[in-house]
Amino acid sequence: MEPGTTDPKAGTAPHVAPPLSVPLRAGPLRLVFDRGWLRWIRLGEREVLHGIYAAVRETGWATVPAEIEDLELDADADRFHVRFVARHRQGAVRLDWDARIEGSREGRIVYAIDGRAGSTFLRNRIGFCVLHPLSCAGEPCTLETVDGRRQGAVFPRLVSPHQPFFDLRAIAYQPLAGVTAEVRMEGDTFETEDQRNWSDASFKTYCPPLALPYPTEIRQGTRVAQTVTLALTGEVRQAVMTVPGALPRKRNSPAPAVLAVDARRPLPRPALGIGGAGLVSLDQAQAALVRALRLDHLRADLQLDAPGWEEALSRAADNAERVGAALELALFLPEPPLPALRALAARASPLTLRVSHWRVFRAHDLATHEGDAAAAREILGPVDPHARFAGGVDRYFTELNRQRPPLAGLDQLGFSLNPQVHAFDDATLFENLDSLEWTATTARDFAPGLPLAVTPVTLRPRSEPQPDPRQLGPVAAAWTVLFLGRAAAAGYASLGFFELVGPRGVMEGARPYPVYHAFAAVAQMREAAVLPVVSRRPERVQALALREGGHTRVFLANVSGETHPVRVDGLAGAARSAPIGSEAAEPCGFELVLPPRAITRLDVRA
Repeated sequence: MEPGTTDPKAGTAPHVAPPLSVPLRAGPLRLVFDRGWLRWIRLGEREVLHGIYAAVRETGWATVPAEIEDLELDADADRFHVRFVARHRQGAVRLDWDARIEGSREGRIVYAIDGRAGSTFLRNRIGFCVLHPLSCAGEPCTLETVDGRRQGAVFPRLVSPHQPFFDLRAIAYQPLAGVTAEVRMEGDTFETEDQRNWSDASFKTYCPPLALPYPTEIRQGTRVAQTVTLALTGEVRQAVMTVPGALPRKRNSPAPAVLAVDARRPLPRPALGIGGAGLVSLDQAQAALVRALRLDHLRADLQLDAPGWEEALSRAADNAERVGAALELALFLPEPPLPALRALAARASPLTLRVSHWRVFRAHDLATHEGDAAAAREILGPVDPHARFAGGVDRYFTELNRQRPPLAGLDQLGFSLNPQVHAFDDATLFENLDSLEWTATTARDFAPGLPLAVTPVTLRPRSEPQPDPRQLGPVAAAWTVLFLGRAAAAGYASLGFFELVGPRGVMEGARPYPVYHAFAAVAQMREAAVLPVVSRRPERVQALALREGGHTRVFLANVSGETHPVRVDGLAGAARSAPIGSEAAEPCGFELVLPPRAITRLDVRA
């Protein structure tokens, strides 16, 4: 669900959803209608809201998607009118609503839904979600509660472990000096959570409050009616003309990825790893492919509370030896933990393991407990005297942020990540990379000086029974490359991705997926530094830039579903380009056209 350049009048036939997202204007506001979502509501170059959408989440928090029907869209240069019917059908859930969205020349947007349940079912949440952008972090705002009281507040700068705002009717803040944007929500009681906890790039205001019991039964015939209104007040047009930080733009140029060479940070490739080492036994061809990635480590999970961990350890040790990498062993300890640690030490000692880190968690809550690191160090230290001891959580950052595991005895603190806890489209995957900076900043606040890790990184939640089909294609490759750049900029010390083989890995048999080729292209720049990249349209084009000596390699990713031109500024020299996975680079300039969801390598030598 990516933004496009479709004519706003296109796709207006009844019963037909638009083939692509539709750019719209509401006076000074620019936005995109994206199959029921309003995305990227901007005032000039400043994002006012990240999105508005209505969601149905059944018991277990599974999202019930909507089929968009009977779409009517009428728009001109500075106003629009949208109507459609959203039909939610999954399991016992039957819910339809009529949606109406109006955008006025004054910069006012009204999104209203009115529907009824067609069946009796259990739900965790039904209703609007309003996403404020991460540019709000640390910014003052004014809250209006459901009883009409108004009070000053501040969007959290560090990631808030719990909801910062409750009992909401409206939120107002200043996206630009002299301009106030107020979001008013009617039809239920709303509250706000900090979605950076789950690696999302937004503050989400939703209903109903989590303090109410859930799941709740919705009876057939129950009406659901809600409205969200965005209104601007103040010197709107004057503020747009003086937006701070606006990037220069050449006349009639495409929306470019602007490359600006500035301060450098080391790429965390020396601690780049891939997981699943205990799940498979690599053959000779597969081991050769993995060896070419120059990994620091392979990760293997050892469920010491269940049978079979001994075989997993043996497979992991053999794989690590074949590819010339150390092992990172995640230990899931039973109660009490000491007998299991002693059994592991007895089994591991004859294997002469080279261990990068022992990651220590309790199996029942996937978190490090008081004394775990010290006990593991005492018992496992002799297996490899150079090994370090890590902890944290084997779950989302929210658990790390809320539990704050004990730090005594830890050499590294980590958490796991996937980019689609709340939404699953391509655009959301790439947008959520913006959360990496904030989770690192927050972790350093409560664990100063302790190196940080993100492991394992997966495209889809590990609890999902079905793998993500995008793992096999260019989307995973582009997302992974961009993840590396953002993690480097945020200062993470160690990263561990995916599995080795299979639909959650980097290859099938000895056939590499595009994500393997992305890792390989990064590994070729072994001593590279990361250069900062600014994209004027990050919802369309993003980039990672590496420099090693006189060689600069830029990975350009079209994260949209349309062919898109891109211009790279800030580089000079002889340039050659090639799709990821191809060594046949062709001479080119600094203006390229990227196919939909493609990732291209641009090599420049000064």
